[in-house]
Amino acid sequence: MDPYNILLQKSLEHPVIIEDEDVPLWKLSKDDIQRDNIDFNLPWSSLQDLALSLYELKKNQQGSKELIKFPIEEAIVGIAFLKSKKISSLLSNDSIAIETCLNHLNDLMIARIVCISRHYYLVKRPLNTNIFDDIILKFPPNKNIVVKNRDYIEEIVLKLKNFDF
Repeated sequence: MDPYNILLQKSLEHPVIIEDEDVPLWKLSKDDIQRDNIDFNLPWSSLQDLALSLYELKKNQQGSKELIKFPIEEAIVGIAFLKSKKISSLLSNDSIAIETCLNHLNDLMIARIVCISRHYYLVKRPLNTNIFDDIILKFPPNKNIVVKNRDYIEEIVLKLKNFDF
């Protein structure tokens, strides 16, 4: 199975709260989103918070194994459904904030894959990776890792935004 389909499926299973009830994201409808009665159960309150968090995580954890634990699917759900804070900056525009988040998430995913391959190269499949990492890395990995995730991530975000799943 395609790793990006797996990532989409994991994103669709993300639990959201509607009227004090936990339901998977795939049960939402456009009407639920328009009524604005959903708690997406995310650690960020806006796209700016998410962009800053992704940037800081990559910057501070680039060589650390902690980077492996970051839930990519949560970030994708955040990019798809969080709104921008209305402040006087470039990131107050939703489309620019989404682009920034996509770029930072892409960079973080590349750093994550490089980190996994650096720590576990030719040894064995690490225990704390998920199936997405396993499929991309195809253990044992090659030394030259070139990853182009940006377009695939954007496609997943658009599917979530447009309820095309």
